[in-house]
Amino acid sequence: MAIPICSNQEPSLAESPDPRLAAVRALNRVLPGQGDGASLREVLRRGVPDGSAGGLTRDLCFGVCRYLRPLNQWLNDQLDKPLKAKAQPVRLALLCGIYELWFSERPAHAVVNAYPELCRRLKAGWASGLANAVLRKADRTDAATVFADYPPAVAGSLPDWLWRQFQDDWPAQAGELVQASLAPPPFTLRVDRRRQTREQAVALLGDGARPGELAPWSLYLSPPRPVTALPDFETGAFSVQDEAAQLPAEYLNVPAGGRVLDACAAPGGKTGQILEAFPDARVTALDLAEGRLARVRDTLARLGVEADPRVGDAADPSGWWDGEPFDAILLDAPCSATGILRRQPDVKWHRRRADIPPLVDLQARMLDALWPLLRPGGRLVYATCSVLRAENDQQVAAFLARTDDARDRTPRPDTAVAVTAGWQLLPRDGGPDGFYLACLDKAHPDQGGPNKKAI
Repeated sequence: MAIPICSNQEPSLAESPDPRLAAVRALNRVLPGQGDGASLREVLRRGVPDGSAGGLTRDLCFGVCRYLRPLNQWLNDQLDKPLKAKAQPVRLALLCGIYELWFSERPAHAVVNAYPELCRRLKAGWASGLANAVLRKADRTDAATVFADYPPAVAGSLPDWLWRQFQDDWPAQAGELVQASLAPPPFTLRVDRRRQTREQAVALLGDGARPGELAPWSLYLSPPRPVTALPDFETGAFSVQDEAAQLPAEYLNVPAGGRVLDACAAPGGKTGQILEAFPDARVTALDLAEGRLARVRDTLARLGVEADPRVGDAADPSGWWDGEPFDAILLDAPCSATGILRRQPDVKWHRRRADIPPLVDLQARMLDALWPLLRPGGRLVYATCSVLRAENDQQVAAFLARTDDARDRTPRPDTAVAVTAGWQLLPRDGGPDGFYLACLDKAHPDQGGPNKKAI
């Protein structure tokens, strides 16, 4: 039976937050509706409750973003008429409660009892009865039962356009991509090779630590720990970084004392990795905004390494390049972030199909602008955290076709999915995120012949 709703009044979010109220406030800024579409990571970075309360807030925020579409579908099916737009905080509170009942181990009675009071704290006392009725009904079913009747895009909590794009790009793997986007991400670290071997790091961290299979200094830690609990994290012994994201710097081939450009460098993880791998390299860390470079400086200070941070546009070197060629360039290009939806589930509700062509155009302009800055014999590594082929192998194939002195020399495992250029990684449960990289070598002027792709 559908549950009726009463008239509503606009809620206030000005009270001191408990964990659930903090989650509603954060989600109201992040999700479409009255929210401003802010990044979930940025909103949470600016303050959540301490300790276990903060853990609950984060769980609710990530969980609701991850499962937003089927949770919304089920909630809408329970209502006689839609909630008004100004009741967005009430809707978010109900979604948090449904998520808690279906995806957490918290006692059901405690969850059901928490949300009527939360509605009152939202100055929406009219919704306390609604919350009680909706959550009691939710407690009589479960996610698997509910989701089984939904179309794939709804059950997989994807916008329709992105589900269709997954089907177009990866017809055999589309279902796996959806499931991967709903799974919690692994906790992955990079070991500072200057201080210890990976084997020593695994032994130091103890049970639950294991080495990664692809990146030589990666390891996984389960269950996750606060970074403050990692030995010597504050002095750079470890960095939090996905295994796939560690690959580009490993393939740069920097000569002794070589000059390296890390384009789009913020927040500085790959800049630091380059300097760990090539301590005598001269590294320029480029980003578009001074505020973003501040995060790069913080990262480098923690790791105890130095680079040359510069504000500049990678698509227009005329404003920042000094004319000296680079021996290696890492272009971690702006992209759709569709390979890391399990880490940033809010991205799928911010991104639109219309965003992809401008991103593809920007990536192409960056490739074309940076290639002349590379010394003959040097290497440009192009990388994205995307699984959309227009941003990845199709982008690189088009670049190779129009660039006579570019060669695809990407090392690629035999088990990798087949693409026209570079190496596409799809997200793997307990393993790397979705990621793409291409190692593009610049031929010397006397090296003629057609482009050749790595096997």
